[in-house]
Order: sequence, then structure tokens, then C-alpha cells
Amino acid sequence: MNDVFGYIAYGENEIYHRGALLSALKLLHYCPAAKIIVATDGPDMFRGYPVETMAISAEQKDLMSFDGRYHFGIKAGCLAEILKRCDRLLYMDTDMYPVGDISRAFEAISPSRSIMRLREKPHAWTPRLAGQNIRIGAYVVTGHEPMWNSGVLGVHRHNLSALLDAHPPMLAVHEIAKIDAAEQFCIGIALSQVNRTIGPHRLKIRNYNTRGKKAFASPLVLQFFKTYGDYPIAEQIRRAGWYRLWRSPLDLWRQRRRWSF
Repeated sequence: MNDVFGYIAYGENEIYHRGALLSALKLLHYCPAAKIIVATDGPDMFRGYPVETMAISAEQKDLMSFDGRYHFGIKAGCLAEILKRCDRLLYMDTDMYPVGDISRAFEAISPSRSIMRLREKPHAWTPRLAGQNIRIGAYVVTGHEPMWNSGVLGVHRHNLSALLDAHPPMLAVHEIAKIDAAEQFCIGIALSQVNRTIGPHRLKIRNYNTRGKKAFASPLVLQFFKTYGDYPIAEQIRRAGWYRLWRSPLDLWRQRRRWSF
């Protein structure tokens, strides 16, 4: 099996690119043989590191994002492009990072089973989609489907067609429901059809995907490369393995006046 770990990093905010790279270095600390592909519009940030880059052009971003009307379409489009290069893909958002060996995840990925980060609680906006004739492949959206979080996604190449089916209706879901989560909503539905199932990942992966966590971790991500960016790659990987991005009780206390953690 050609198993690949994937990341997607695009845009002008450096933290997305550096976050992907630090997560990849942590991954290489725990899984030294990992094959990593990063879809990015900033390939220079990854030059010299043991990762393969897949360049995203401005034209591709326009096409994937429906001419800029829904930018998370870029993530969905890039997932499909990375999957074309492997048999099994384990993708992580740039604010996700491993804290142990997560290579066993590939054993749970098959043509009939995908993995995603978690199944979210019912959302108030999904009923707005009822009766709108939104189709994901042959399936007509009812507005009562569950939504899976796509911060982690494990998918088999056999299901490439499902990812491709999920992309076109994202714009309609976004514009009708007035939400940004159309990408993961449509992907979850597509990967649940035709005797396919989805399960939670249950891997040693942490994140900084809330406002409070981002406020703490983002400066540390940038500081890692200011401090160690000129070190040999092997040493950067070693240091990345124990580099802390999560908050201690004292850190939480210092953030106690934040309205969102």
C-alpha cells in the first residue's frame, strides 16, 4: 500500500504553513518512515525538508473555491488531488499534530470505511437544506444528516469519486445554510453512501483549534522556527517531538479573562 500523510497550507497567514511543517516534523519524530505530501501555494517554506510538496496555483484556487465564493472548497479540492497520489491518505489540518505513533490508522482505512476526527452534535442550520434539491452524487440532502469534523480524515483511493462528488454542492450548502462547514458536511455525506461507513480516529493527535488554544500555540509555532529553523533537519525533528503546544493549568489561568477558550 502507498500510504501518505497529507496537509494543506495556503493563504498569506504564515501560521498555516508553519503549523503544517511543525506538525510534519512531529510526525517524523514518531513515524520516521512517514511519507508526507503538503498541498501548498508556498512551497518555498517546505524546501529542504523531507516532505513532498504539491503546488497549488492561483488558477486552481479560484476554480476550487468557486471563484472565491467559498474558500474551504480549496481544502476539498486538494484532498482529492493528494488522494490521486496514494492508496490510503491520512490528512490532518494544520492545527492538528501527533503526540505518538499514528501510523496504525491506515489499518482502519478501506474502500468501505473512512475515518474522520469526530461526529459533531446536531446543528441548528442543517434543516435549512431540506427541500433544496442539493445532490451529492445520487443522494439528495434531507437536512437531517449528521456532520463529521474533517480536521482528521482517513480515506481510501477507492473513494476518490466520493470526494469529487462532495465538491460541487458545497457552494449551495454554504450559501443556503450560511455556514463555513459545508466542506466537511458534504464530505461526510459522500463517504457514508453506498455501504460505506465513517468512524472516529481515536489517534494520539492534539490540536489548537479554538480561539484560546490558537492564541497560546500560534506564537510558539512561529518561535520554534525562529529558534531552531537553522538547525540540521534531524535535530529539528528531535526537538519538534517534545516541543509543547498544549496549555498547562498555569497557562489556562493566565487566559482566565478570555471569553472563549
